[in-house]
Amino acid sequence: MAVASPARADRRQYTRRVWLTRPHPGVDRMSSAWLIQRFIDASARFIFSDPAKHRDAIPFDTFEAEFGHHGSHCTFETLCERFGITDPAARRIGRIVHDLDLKESKYSEPEAATVGRLVEGLRRSRHDDDALLRSGMEMFEALYQSMAGAAATSRLARLAGSPPRSDRRRRRSSPTRSR
Repeated sequence: MAVASPARADRRQYTRRVWLTRPHPGVDRMSSAWLIQRFIDASARFIFSDPAKHRDAIPFDTFEAEFGHHGSHCTFETLCERFGITDPAARRIGRIVHDLDLKESKYSEPEAATVGRLVEGLRRSRHDDDALLRSGMEMFEALYQSMAGAAATSRLARLAGSPPRSDRRRRRSSPTRSR
């Protein structure tokens, strides 16, 4: 028997809010905070605490949170599902986060190992939770820009009838000298 998906969340109820998670964020909390600010609540603020102490904050990736692990989904995937985020680059990041957070190789995205090392490096070098989260969010924004840009370049190349940029051979012209 199929399990019914929870109702789609109304983004209007989740804007200009404080979002709460656990201290010392890792890959799922970093990427989820990035996803929240990029696609759900551009003015989101983040705090690290116990949900019982901040009843007005929206908990994510905390024990029994509405926006947390559900079934086989990590928090990032739950947020995508609940808010209807279908952006291809964001979904690809979700596959990377899934494998890293759940310690699986279900999707085996080639960037997963590198992203995992970057997250661990940030966790070792940043001791302030706010700075750690901000650095992680910046890293995920850079990854998103890279993936979204690559997808756009590939789409344009297909539309123009030429092979994707990575398949084209670079032509070298002889350097010209200025006199």
